[in-house]
Amino acid sequence: MTMKNLYLFAALLLLVGFSFSQVQAQKPEYNRKGIEVGTFNDLTFSLGLHSVGRVQVLNQDNVRVWSGSDWATPSENLHGMQTSFANLEFMVSIGDDIDVFFDGLLATQRHPSQWWGNQGYMYIRRIPGNSFLTLLNPVFEHIDLKAGNFFADFGEHQYTRTINADAHRNPLVGNPIVAPLGAEPGMEVIYNGNGFGAMVGGGIGAPEQDFQEARKYSFRSKVWLDAIQNVYLSGSFYTVNHDPGALRGTNLFRRERHGSSYGGVWNLNNDGSGDGEGPGQVRPGNGRELTAWEVNAILNLFEGNTISAYFGQGTGTGPDPNTAGVPVGDEEWIYYSAEVRQFLNENFYLSGRFSSVDYSKFLSTDNDGSVYRAQAGFGTFITDNILLKAEYVYQAASGFNEGTTGVANRVDVGMEPTFQGIILEVGVSF
Repeated sequence: MTMKNLYLFAALLLLVGFSFSQVQAQKPEYNRKGIEVGTFNDLTFSLGLHSVGRVQVLNQDNVRVWSGSDWATPSENLHGMQTSFANLEFMVSIGDDIDVFFDGLLATQRHPSQWWGNQGYMYIRRIPGNSFLTLLNPVFEHIDLKAGNFFADFGEHQYTRTINADAHRNPLVGNPIVAPLGAEPGMEVIYNGNGFGAMVGGGIGAPEQDFQEARKYSFRSKVWLDAIQNVYLSGSFYTVNHDPGALRGTNLFRRERHGSSYGGVWNLNNDGSGDGEGPGQVRPGNGRELTAWEVNAILNLFEGNTISAYFGQGTGTGPDPNTAGVPVGDEEWIYYSAEVRQFLNENFYLSGRFSSVDYSKFLSTDNDGSVYRAQAGFGTFITDNILLKAEYVYQAASGFNEGTTGVANRVDVGMEPTFQGIILEVGVSF
């Protein structure tokens, strides 16, 4: 291990040490329900808005990217201001029984001037009124139902990571190196017990409607335990197996429109082809065949402190590095992350995270390697709705055969590329 990496790990250990100090202050949990705009009879309308701006001073080394028919070498120095991104959310609550939610991405890293639909679903706790469906209400005393187009409840990522401009839930600027988050039309049945819960669900295994015979259905399940004070544990499972003729698969590990926070790293300029999606993120599989599981633990040792970790494993069909979307081999990988956040007073915290993905196989049995990311930084609430963050990040790949692309878009991870530097973020969320 290099001295630089030793310094990074020492910083993370220092943050863990802070987590055992008796600091009695913590910012209240961020309210993501938006602002109540108005009510009419039993309808309540709420509106949410998220906006984020970033300044980065990043440098990258040993980077070459496959571009059409040859290698291209991008700039080593990536200094400047990013495009501002935004999310807009709408929710109508019908009494306490049903929530109708939808949101859009007003600007994203890949498409800064276009509106993109994101989620749209109903969450049902009970059938109101006198419809014949009220016969189901004895069942709804034990379960909830979620149906529509929404993030599969796999792991805790939709609650803890940056989703485009919704950045308050993430204590650091960037996400972990792998942070699964994929939306698809489907349904989930949720049981919330006393100190534990469970979910089973399924979907079409693709982000948009698809009526091809080659398309199959996805299945997912999750269990969680929160009966122990200040301890939350969960385990998740997801699987899908489309026939080879399916044009699209699940985006659980593939869709990064929701947020790499680092502009231009390990990448060429965005060109509309998808090559610019999720700069620096590792995006396993192409989604036609995928089986994955993940376990999570979140600990609050005392007020002001949070320690969280997850470990997952996946297998799937890998992408042709030069022909987007064409599977050519199998992938097997594990991924994990450990994170600590410590508030030093009501409005200021320190945070650190180490995340990694380790491939035991990438497209061939003689090609394996890993990519890791170390992050350390702080956050300070200017107001309850405005959060300023600063982060130092270091990322590196190692072990892959030279010429290996498709792990992180089309960068050659066999060249052992790195990037590092400082990034500042101001996020506004209501």
